[in-house]
Amino acid sequence: MVSRCLVLFLLLLILGSYGTFCQAENPLKMRPYSGIGVYVIPKAVSGREPQSPIYLYREPGLFRIGSVNVSKLSGNEWIFGSQSEYAPLIVMARKGNWLKVCYDEAGREAWIAPQGRDAFKPWDVFLRGGSFHLLPGLRKQYYQLYSQPDQNPMLDLTADLTLRALKVESDWVMVLLEQKASGWLRWRDEDGRLLVGLE
Repeated sequence: MVSRCLVLFLLLLILGSYGTFCQAENPLKMRPYSGIGVYVIPKAVSGREPQSPIYLYREPGLFRIGSVNVSKLSGNEWIFGSQSEYAPLIVMARKGNWLKVCYDEAGREAWIAPQGRDAFKPWDVFLRGGSFHLLPGLRKQYYQLYSQPDQNPMLDLTADLTLRALKVESDWVMVLLEQKASGWLRWRDEDGRLLVGLE
């Protein structure tokens, strides 16, 4: 009798926890992998010619699987912002002139032939000089500002602070914090997932 009551109690506890978990209003999204850089596509602006389609391929130049509709491109607005005049795609790999990109919020990948010069930007170029913030829901260690990469923590940061990237070295970025302090923090974690969102 006692074991039956205990099983029933545990079952109710699990179901109650599951219901609370499912009712979360803003569950944290899975942070995307950073890859090797960003492919920047100009969005259509009124008065400007529409851009020719960007075709997706299973392999560079082989087996076309679809195209990217830049006007409906979605998935990473919470990382790159939705007000930009550009639609960035995260680049996972490069073969000659071909780029392997993540083209939707499910993280599906395909190869594209880039259009226009300088549309691909490695992370060190893309981040340098730009403003960004740390993403919410990270482990405490990622909200630390260090005097050197991974050495001597100086200051605890929050996700609502705007930071300016001065220099990028590997997984670390030197930042300026509201003209008051500078230091180093990680911009991607050990698994290669982004820790920052662009302003």
